[in-house]
Amino acid sequence: MVNAAVSIEGARACPTCGSTSASDVAELHRDEWRMGQCDNCGLVYLLNPPGYEALVEDFAWEKTSAIEKAARLDARPVLQRADLATRWRHKIGRKPEAVRYADWFGSGNLLNVGCAGASTQYPGFTQYGIEISAQLAEQANANLTPHGGYCVHGPGSEAIREFPDAMFDGVILRSYLEHEENPRPVLEQTARILKPGGRAYVRVPNFGSVGKRLFGRNWVGLRYPDHVQYFTLATLRDLAARTGFTVRLLNPVRLPLDDNINALFEKVAP
Repeated sequence: MVNAAVSIEGARACPTCGSTSASDVAELHRDEWRMGQCDNCGLVYLLNPPGYEALVEDFAWEKTSAIEKAARLDARPVLQRADLATRWRHKIGRKPEAVRYADWFGSGNLLNVGCAGASTQYPGFTQYGIEISAQLAEQANANLTPHGGYCVHGPGSEAIREFPDAMFDGVILRSYLEHEENPRPVLEQTARILKPGGRAYVRVPNFGSVGKRLFGRNWVGLRYPDHVQYFTLATLRDLAARTGFTVRLLNPVRLPLDDNINALFEKVAP
């Protein structure tokens, strides 16, 4: 159910199109967190996100994941346990990461935005990272520098500006854009730092999935408040088009049943 009016003081503008007109999505409110849908482009997003510092200190994924899982199990124990027990279904037919990255990006320089500790090395690539957690950024730097790369500590929308134009053959934005309060400048900068023909891998929760319709406010992709926007394929394509990309969907057949959208963002030729 979407209501017609939003009256939250200080509510942020739509992170995709910048519109300040949004409709209340009342059934997705929780505690003090308020969800809205942009009246212009249709994106569903958190109207009152906590800010970067709070996401790192108070609402980091590693701190809230157990709480979220327990809440969903308590609300719908049978369905949630069945969903957790069959998570393997999302990996059917999927190649290992190293193989996929070689297929998509070839070789060369690879940037992972939201890289955590960057514990995995991918053959053929010099890897770089961006990480908002100071502790994880330190770990990532220790893992990357021996192989010629490094990690920049800070919010993605700021840290990505430190890399030069056309530096990267590939950029990984895996389980990242849903956390980023400013996804549009991140993608604009991604287009800048990619080489001609470069690509970005994007994975976000699929707000249009069967799971979302089945579980409602207890859906696995809803995380308060560290997921600050929720994409359907249509709203993800809209964001891509506004930032210089086309979208090649990687999971078209299983998309309706998949809780995630997996896609390659390909630069539009100038």
